[in-house]
Amino acid sequence: MKLFDVSEVVEAVEIDDRRKLDVPCKLRQLKIAAKAVGERNEFALDVPDLGPCPMDGWAATQLLQKRLKIPVDFLADRCSENLAQQIIDHFLLVEPPRALLVRLRDTDEGHRVRAVLPASFVRFDNRDFVDIAGDVADEYKLEVEQYRITDLGFYCRLLSPESVDAGARGVPDPHHFGFFFRSSEVGYGVPEAHLTVVRQVCSNGALGIADEPLMRLHASSLHSLDRQRLVEQFRAGLNDGLRRCDRVIDVIRGSREKVVKVEDIDREFRAIHRAHGLSLRNLEIVRAAFRRESNGLSSKEATVFELAGALNRAAQCLPSEDAMNYETAAWRMMADGWRN
Repeated sequence: MKLFDVSEVVEAVEIDDRRKLDVPCKLRQLKIAAKAVGERNEFALDVPDLGPCPMDGWAATQLLQKRLKIPVDFLADRCSENLAQQIIDHFLLVEPPRALLVRLRDTDEGHRVRAVLPASFVRFDNRDFVDIAGDVADEYKLEVEQYRITDLGFYCRLLSPESVDAGARGVPDPHHFGFFFRSSEVGYGVPEAHLTVVRQVCSNGALGIADEPLMRLHASSLHSLDRQRLVEQFRAGLNDGLRRCDRVIDVIRGSREKVVKVEDIDREFRAIHRAHGLSLRNLEIVRAAFRRESNGLSSKEATVFELAGALNRAAQCLPSEDAMNYETAAWRMMADGWRN
């Protein structure tokens, strides 16, 4: 498992920030254009001083669906270009004037709108998060195991280089403790931190197990928090997480002893997905992960650890927004049992 210094993440965030731009404006100043592209409509926002800028899917959802109350899928897939434009223009006329913050990215094809937010949105950006993560890494002697910067959010996992053995029956199984952070510059979630246990499964891969959030900041609370208080809140959450480590190891070992009768593995994973609110479109990925995770028990039974491990292994193939949901579901299965 390769670990690296936080400075690499800082550099990546700085490079990413160079192509970002914020424009405050009024809703009445904006013009939204619908344009047929292939079989669906896409949308552009006429931003002051920049002209028409294509909107990312999340930005279109924020402005059209959340602000103007027009279903985006209806406009994109069910309406002609002219009808979509008429509907948008009508709703813009009746919408009261509001102050907005338009967040954009400068691409090789020009500016794209990545978010349309209320002017009151508290900006807690990737650089703010990286600064705090750097403080945490220094204090707890942690290194970066992975990070991702996407259009919707920033994700970073810090781990201790030292491992803890969570094996059973004399078979070693090294795990690394650390913390998973995520935040969003575009309003796709609030800043939060999770205790994370990463299981080393081979020389170049790992599976994450995420506990319940240690800390989650609501946007309203950011108004009254300066950076030092944010650092203090995160530090308190992380200390609480470290106190849970022994319990986590016990849970992992206990899940290896719990055997579940499985008549149909496909039906079993469908039930797991429904119980934990996971998307059924990822079923094939989970089935393939289970085949790799299973350690030779008969097809009529599996341990809770194997079932949860399939979710964790599948999470490594999924986008960041989905991976966290699978890792959290896996932890809940081990902690609470499955079909007890």
